[in-house]
Amino acid sequence: MARGRQKTKGPDKAPPVQATGASPALDAQGPAPLAPGLYLLPSPLGNLGDLSQRFIDVLSGVQAVAAEDTRRTLKLLSHLGLRKRLYGYREENHASAFPLLKRHLEDGEAVALVTDAGAPGICDPGAFLVSQARKAGLAVFPVPGPSAVITALMASGFEASSFSFLGFLPPRPERRRALLESVRDRREALVVFIPPHKLPDTLADLVSVLGPRPAFMAREMTKLHEEYLALPLPDLLDEVARNPRRGEITLVIGPGEAGDREPLDDEALRLIASDPRPTREAAAHFAGVFGWTRKSMYDLVLRLRAADQGNGPDGKET
Repeated sequence: MARGRQKTKGPDKAPPVQATGASPALDAQGPAPLAPGLYLLPSPLGNLGDLSQRFIDVLSGVQAVAAEDTRRTLKLLSHLGLRKRLYGYREENHASAFPLLKRHLEDGEAVALVTDAGAPGICDPGAFLVSQARKAGLAVFPVPGPSAVITALMASGFEASSFSFLGFLPPRPERRRALLESVRDRREALVVFIPPHKLPDTLADLVSVLGPRPAFMAREMTKLHEEYLALPLPDLLDEVARNPRRGEITLVIGPGEAGDREPLDDEALRLIASDPRPTREAAAHFAGVFGWTRKSMYDLVLRLRAADQGNGPDGKET
């Protein structure tokens, strides 16, 4: 996407439009003019049939559009027969693009923020634009619409009166596992976005840290090749290893159950206590074997080794 101001072919910029009320109100002549401000427009995940009438009315009424993916937004505008002043607004240029958009807003115009396949501000730079607009005293109007998180949760069948959305997990394995361990004991569904090339490694870490929890994979939602697959995490890992997937993936992991870590019998405790490796290394190994968090296993290893030595655990590395 190009930086700075881009203009599609069409009429010159329209003069500022003043109106009361944030939403287009229908009258005999059609929607009323939009009030000046920033309009947050969730775009369809894939199927253009999910466009709401309010989305169309707002996009028709704005003077400028900030788009995460200008190519997709141009296709959307073309589908609706619209021509708008279009700006690229993405992670790489969002700070430099804001002054251009701010000028439109301060001139009393209506500006739409359209991010790629879902709601602005969710795992994209839209939150920066919203916060800066509010700091400048400019109006912000959210328009409800498609959400990959809610769509996947809705289809999963997991109880979701509360859930944790983790977004895109860290790309580095050690940071990814650390994050998963920090949420392992939450008794609620977890929702993550996974790039297709990271799916096998991410699933392997999920199995290692979370164990055999139920999971629901939503891929290419509402698109031609959409897929929904409900399997325990280990089975899902095996399936993906046999049949690699492409496309946008939202994974819902079922709530953990109290006491879901594997209990240890006397033989397992003796095996852990006699392991010659340093405490952290032994804890990392046995956490994966028995489905414990590394912290819980580390504490257990300390206690077992302290008991063998006849001393209280001092928390130091052995």
